[in-house]
Amino acid sequence: MIKKSADVGRAVTSLLEEEGMTNGQMAFDLNVSAQLISHYKHDRRPMQQDIAKDSLEIYHDSPEYRGDLLHNFSHGYTSPVFRGKAIERHRLAIEANAEREIKEALQKIEEVCLAKPPGAATAEERESIEKLMDELVEARAFIDNLVMMLEKEYNIPIMKRIQRLLPKWKSKGWI
Repeated sequence: MIKKSADVGRAVTSLLEEEGMTNGQMAFDLNVSAQLISHYKHDRRPMQQDIAKDSLEIYHDSPEYRGDLLHNFSHGYTSPVFRGKAIERHRLAIEANAEREIKEALQKIEEVCLAKPPGAATAEERESIEKLMDELVEARAFIDNLVMMLEKEYNIPIMKRIQRLLPKWKSKGWI
């Protein structure tokens, strides 16, 4: 499921801008050439999995870089970092979008009945379930982007939050 290599141009470019780094500084950190960093930035060469892993350890305090790499290396299984022209990148705007998408997902949950066994679902019911899944994925993507934004702006590492919640999840029998 995890790719051996992935194009990471947007991730590298954003990280360099965010950190105010040069290609040479990143190359030094990753023990590669500045030319290779340039190739990554312009998607002329994909980043190998081992370098990506090292970079995640080095730049662990950049949630958006981590989000970009995880998205690219997971074949898009994780949420992308929202940076499009139609997205306001302020925490309040991301929060408002997350709230809207969560409400839409909850509304769809109320509309769709999952009580019927999957094999007995009609084509129309399957279509409703697909729409439910779309709403849930959109809500998840905005939640993930909101968490990245909060982690970045308030300097609250998500991994610490997860580590703190693990015992609770275990005690409830969820994991």
